[in-house]
Amino acid sequence: MKKLFFSLTLIIVLTIGAIYGVLFTSPGNSFVASIIEDKVNEGQKDVNLKVNNFVLTMDKIVFKATIDDNSEINVFGALNIFAKSIDVNYNINIKDLSKLQNITKQKLNGSFSTKGIVRGDEAFAEVIGESLVASGKTDYDIKLEKFQAKKILFEMTNVRVDELLYMLNQPKYATGLLNIDANIKNADINNLDGMVNTSVSNGILNTLAIQPKANKKAYAPITFSSKTHTQLSSETASSQVDFDSTIASLNIKKADYNLKENSLVSDYKLFVKSLSKLEPLINQRLNGNFTASGDVKFQNNNLDLSGSTDIFKSNTTYKVTTKNNKPESVKLNMNDAQLAYVLNLVDQPKFATGLLNIDADIKNADLNNLDGKVITTVVNGLVNNSIVNKEFEQKLKDKINFDAVIDTSLEKTLASSIVDVNSTLANVDMKKAIYNLKDLVFTSDYLLTVADLSKLKDVTGQKMRGNLNLTGNIKQAKDELNVDGQTKLFGGDINFNLVNDNFTAKIDGVEVKDLTHMMYYPEIFTSKSNIDVNYNTTSKIGNIKGSLINGQFIQNEFSNIINTFAKFDITKEIYKTVDIDSKINKDIINTIVNMESQYTTIKVPSSTLNTKANTINALVKTKIKKYEFDTKVKGNLSNPKVSVDTSKFVKDKLKNKVKEKLEDKLKDSILKDLFNKAPTPQDQIKKPATDEEIARAFKEMFGQN
Repeated sequence: MKKLFFSLTLIIVLTIGAIYGVLFTSPGNSFVASIIEDKVNEGQKDVNLKVNNFVLTMDKIVFKATIDDNSEINVFGALNIFAKSIDVNYNINIKDLSKLQNITKQKLNGSFSTKGIVRGDEAFAEVIGESLVASGKTDYDIKLEKFQAKKILFEMTNVRVDELLYMLNQPKYATGLLNIDANIKNADINNLDGMVNTSVSNGILNTLAIQPKANKKAYAPITFSSKTHTQLSSETASSQVDFDSTIASLNIKKADYNLKENSLVSDYKLFVKSLSKLEPLINQRLNGNFTASGDVKFQNNNLDLSGSTDIFKSNTTYKVTTKNNKPESVKLNMNDAQLAYVLNLVDQPKFATGLLNIDADIKNADLNNLDGKVITTVVNGLVNNSIVNKEFEQKLKDKINFDAVIDTSLEKTLASSIVDVNSTLANVDMKKAIYNLKDLVFTSDYLLTVADLSKLKDVTGQKMRGNLNLTGNIKQAKDELNVDGQTKLFGGDINFNLVNDNFTAKIDGVEVKDLTHMMYYPEIFTSKSNIDVNYNTTSKIGNIKGSLINGQFIQNEFSNIINTFAKFDITKEIYKTVDIDSKINKDIINTIVNMESQYTTIKVPSSTLNTKANTINALVKTKIKKYEFDTKVKGNLSNPKVSVDTSKFVKDKLKNKVKEKLEDKLKDSILKDLFNKAPTPQDQIKKPATDEEIARAFKEMFGQN
C-alpha cells in the first residue's frame, strides 16, 4: 500500500512539473505562443498574428502581439493561479477588423481600440475601461461575481451611426450621433434591476442606401431623432419611446419586453405627417397624413396588432394577427372615409367626392389560402366635373352622382366580387368579377345599362337618344387587356372586342334609319347594315368597311330636291348593296360610298367627317336616268346645308339658254340660289319658296306646261 501511495505521489508531482514546465517556463511560454499563433493564423489569408512576447508565470502574465505590424494587443499584470486572482492592464488597438473574421466569426469593418484593467478574484472582479468605437467614446465598468456580470455601468457618447453600421458590415442607412447611458444594478436576467437610456440626434436617412433604384431627383432630407428610456425590473425591460422624423412620429408610453419569454406587450401612437416624403424610399408618390393608435402583443412568434386610425378622414378600427410570423387574420371596419382623400393618397387629382366604407372579416389572411369577406360601399359619390374636364379634355356640365356596392368573397388565391355601380349616366353590374392574387389576373362579366342615352352627351360629345344594354367580358393580365361586348340594337347585333389597344367591331343587321335617328343625324336612308370596324386606340387610326343591304332613301330635303329637279321619286329605288369604305385618322373620318339601283348611280368620292367639331363636308355625285348632278353636304351634322349643282341637268349647249330663262322667269325665286355659290344675307331673310313654286319653276325651266 505504501508503495502504491508513493507511486501516485510521484506521478502527481511529475504531472505538475510537466504542466509547470510547459506553461510557466520560458520554453513552455514559447510553445504556447506558437500554438496561439497557429490557431489564429489558421485559414487566414490576409492576416498574420505575431506573438512578440508571452510570459506566463505563477504570479504574472505578459502578452504582446501584433497583427500585420499595424495592430497591437498588449496585456500585462499580476496573476495568481492558485488564488484565482488577477490584476492586469490591457491595451488593444485593431486597425482593420475585417482581417479578424476567422476569430470573430462575423464580418466586421473599420478600427477598434480599448484599454483598461481587470482585477479581482473568483468571488468578485471588475473590468474598468474605455474604448473608441465609430469615432465615439465609450466608458464601461463591469462588476463580476463568480465571473458572471452583476453590475454594469456603460456610457457611449457621440458614436457616429454611419460608422457603427459600417463596422457591423451593414449599409450606411443613416447618419447621426448615438448616445447610450446604462446603469444596471443587477444583470441577472431573472432578477434585473437598472435603467438604460438611448438617444439619436441629428439623424438623416441615406435614401439611396435604402432604395438604390429611387428617382435621383433632389428631395428634402429625411431627418429623425429618438429618445428611449428603459427600466429593468425582474425579467422585464419596460421602455418609453419617443421617435420623431419629418415623415412620422411614434410615441410609446410603455412597452414591456420579457427577456426570458421573448414576449412583448406595448401601446403605440403613430402620427404620419407627410406620406409624400416617403417617395425617395418607396419610389412611389403618396400624399396625406393620418394618426393611428392601439396595442401590440407578441409572444411565441405570434403577433396581435389592434387599433384605430383616422386615415382618409375616416373612423376606422382594425385588428391584425399573425401566427409563426405568417399572416393569420384581419378585421377592418372603415366608416365614412372621404373618397377625395383616397385619391389624394395615391397622388391622383380629386376626380370625385363621396364616402367610402369597408367592412372586412378575413379569417385566414394567408395569400395562398385566403378565407374571408369584404364589403365595400361608396355613397353620395359626385364627379368633380372641372377636374375631369381638365385632366381628360372633357366638357362635362351636368352633375354626375354615383353609388357602388362591392361584395367580395376570399377563397384560397381568389377574390370573387359582385359589383353594382349606379350613376346618373349608366349602371354597371358584375356578377363574377374574379381577381387571382397569385397570377395577378382579373376576369369579369359585365352588364352596362344606359336608361337615357341623352345623358351621355357631355361624356361622348355626341347627342343621342334612346337606351342601351351592353353585355360582355373583361380580362386584365400583366401584358393583356381583353374586353368584348355585344348588344341587340334596332333589329340587329353589335359585337366588339378590344385587345390591348386594338378595337374591332361587327355591326350586323342594324337598321340605319333608327341608328341615325338615335344619334340625331339626318334620316335620309333606311337599310340593314353589315359593317366591320378596326381601330387602334393608341394611334387613333383605323377603318370602317362594309355594306348596307336593301337600302332606300326616305323622304327628306335631298329626295325632295331630286324629285323636284328630275321629276323622279328616288325613294322608290332599292339599293341591294351600298359599299362603304372609311379611313379614320384621329378626329377625321374620310369616307367613299358606292351605290347603284335600277335607274340611279350614286357615288361619294369624298366625304370628311370631323367628330370633334361634329361637322361634315361631302360631295355626292348622282346619276338619275339621263341626268347627272352633284350635291354638296356641308356644315353641322345635326343640320347640314345641302346644295345641288343643277347645271348638269342639261346639255352644255343649252346651259346659257336655260340660265337666261331661269333668270327671266324666276328672278328672285329660291331656285336662283341653286346656281349661286351662296345666298346673300338679304336673300337669307326672304320668305322661302313653297314646294309648289319650286315645281312650277322647274316645269317652266324644261319648257313644260
